[in-house]
Amino acid sequence: MIKLRKLTPEEELRYLMEIHGKDNYSKLFEILIKHFEVLQNRAQLLLSLVAITLTITGFSGPQIASSGPMAKWFLAFGLSMVLAASLLLVMGPLQLRWGTRLKADTIEKSVVSLIERRNARSLKYHVSSAILVVGLAGYVGSLLMYLIGL
Repeated sequence: MIKLRKLTPEEELRYLMEIHGKDNYSKLFEILIKHFEVLQNRAQLLLSLVAITLTITGFSGPQIASSGPMAKWFLAFGLSMVLAASLLLVMGPLQLRWGTRLKADTIEKSVVSLIERRNARSLKYHVSSAILVVGLAGYVGSLLMYLIGL
């Protein structure tokens, strides 16, 4: 089995230059822009789950909450986590910053900066995904409490 290791942004730049050529900066920018597009699309998908959860809660939330204290706590916890995930999505992967607006001393440093920004947004995406799953689990827990009468 081939062992792969995680690259630093500088190593990733050198690796991309190996693949696409040392002076093919337009290709490197194109690749990184596509990475940001993937992050944005996936973040929008998670935000759609947030919207669905909030919409359903608007209709059934009061009835679920009135069914008992456990259901109320699960619902409050779940919604809090869902809202926290949405905030992190908006402040992370969905943040609008143009890749060519800022420039470092060299093109290489600018590309490394874009890789670092992509990595930071990817981390926020993964954290918000985990928070959203926890929130949805709380929401489903409240629904189960409602259904079994606790």
